[in-house]
Amino acid sequence: MENPDAYLGRLRPIYIFKGLSDEEIKEAAAELQVEQVKAGETIFAQGAEGQDFYIINKGQARVLRQRHNRAPEEVATLAPGDFFGEGALLYGRRRSATLEAATDAELLRLSKEDFDRLLRRFPQIKPNLLLSHESHELYRQNHFNWLGKAEVVYLIARRHKLLMYQAMALPVILGGLIALVGVWLAVLYEAMWIAWTAALLEVPMALWIIWHRIDWANDFYIVTNQRLVYLEKIIGIYDSRQEAPLGSIMSVNVQTDDSIQRALSMGDVIVRTFSGPILLKSVANPHALAAAIEEHWHRTRTREREAQVEQMGQTIRSRLERRKPPAPAKPQAPAGRKPRKSLTRQLAGFFNFRVRFEEGGNVIYRKHWYIFLESVWKPSLGLIGVFVGLTLAIAYLPASLPILPMVLVALVALAPLAGWWLYEYVDWRNDIYMVTADQIFDVAKKPLGAETKKSAPLANVLSLKYERPGLLGLLLNYGTVVAQVAGTEFRFEGVFDPVSVQNDVYRRLEASNAKKAAGEAAKRRDELADWLTVYREVSDELEHEEDADKNHHRAG
Repeated sequence: MENPDAYLGRLRPIYIFKGLSDEEIKEAAAELQVEQVKAGETIFAQGAEGQDFYIINKGQARVLRQRHNRAPEEVATLAPGDFFGEGALLYGRRRSATLEAATDAELLRLSKEDFDRLLRRFPQIKPNLLLSHESHELYRQNHFNWLGKAEVVYLIARRHKLLMYQAMALPVILGGLIALVGVWLAVLYEAMWIAWTAALLEVPMALWIIWHRIDWANDFYIVTNQRLVYLEKIIGIYDSRQEAPLGSIMSVNVQTDDSIQRALSMGDVIVRTFSGPILLKSVANPHALAAAIEEHWHRTRTREREAQVEQMGQTIRSRLERRKPPAPAKPQAPAGRKPRKSLTRQLAGFFNFRVRFEEGGNVIYRKHWYIFLESVWKPSLGLIGVFVGLTLAIAYLPASLPILPMVLVALVALAPLAGWWLYEYVDWRNDIYMVTADQIFDVAKKPLGAETKKSAPLANVLSLKYERPGLLGLLLNYGTVVAQVAGTEFRFEGVFDPVSVQNDVYRRLEASNAKKAAGEAAKRRDELADWLTVYREVSDELEHEEDADKNHHRAG
């Protein structure tokens, strides 16, 4: 590269260069070659040998992956500042995906020889590249169905492996002691049953070790182009996802407890958001992870500023061109009266057991059926008992006994039980959580009693998380979604599939924030455009006055 200084601003924020000075980054930039590609051009193909490492300087690229002889599927769109191709060069593997230019693009390319030489010159870059490659591997191995269509996963981290080994230490030691004692006693007493007993006792130790391995592997810290996510799962006990939009981040800090942690490259990343800190505890290479979060946080802010500047230019151009205002919308004919529903349809609408449904663009959630069954099992058991008793009485009592008194007695017994069942159903039906285009609601209403309604603007939601505690919650897939709102909490308790509920709220929150930001930006643009329009009009008036004065002097 002829002018490394010109690319310092692009390379400095990229987290793989964390720890390098500006002079060292420029030295690394000198090895890069600038390459221009056209939209639709293939940069490299899946299955090809890895020969180069790339950084996008301008434009965008698509990541396409083909699985099981199917058509290639787009899995991500990369933007300026993104890099790719490191895995094939680090491990000598073939390309795991196809890279295609989505637009005309400018790439910074590094050949394998220069790549290896750069890593020897600056060995601190390699752990950062390994973090990126391991993230790609974890992404391919795990399915995160809550990701949005345009959401790109940049980093996935776990707790340091040392914590897994520490947790395994106790069952490993106990298993070793059981084996030694079992063999010693079996030899001493020449009794094989002791050896078999020791072998059976090793089974729970092995399961304990496996449980710790899976428990460690189930927790993820994920950085996407939209949010920071902390996934935590304890097998059979707890399942949670906490997240915050990148735009809500206030600061990112790294904390290491002692010199041992620093030697092992282990520490905590503390991300402070508007709603409080998110702790990424005991991660490997914490400085690279913190740098990656900062990079994408700043990218989010840069994209917002660029969009505002572009829209400002369009507004000012529109005003200066004095475009005609849009024609007024034609008045719509008044809607006719809605037809009345039949009694059958009204009953079907009343006895609605759906736990998630949409009405008028609003998403409504009820508590899980398990919670409903918990409240109605007693009256249901009573109703079943009355019906069974009446049936047995009719079937086995002498025919000489009159049936009508028995039916009347059954009806008298059924009435309070049915009323009790109906009360519990209405109580379950009336407790709803609702998400509209711009608000969230928590409504609790007792039949023939008080109603409590809690609401807040979606724009005030600072963070979201879900909890799915206990084995029953995991088996039946229900839990609680918690929305942090300006010092208080909205708890959607006992909802079915809390992951989807959290996702619904998050998507609506995104749309609400985008709408609010667009409205505020449009207002600012209009105000500035008004001032510029007035400025132009005054300038034109002054020019006309000056021309008139000149003409007047000439005439005089």
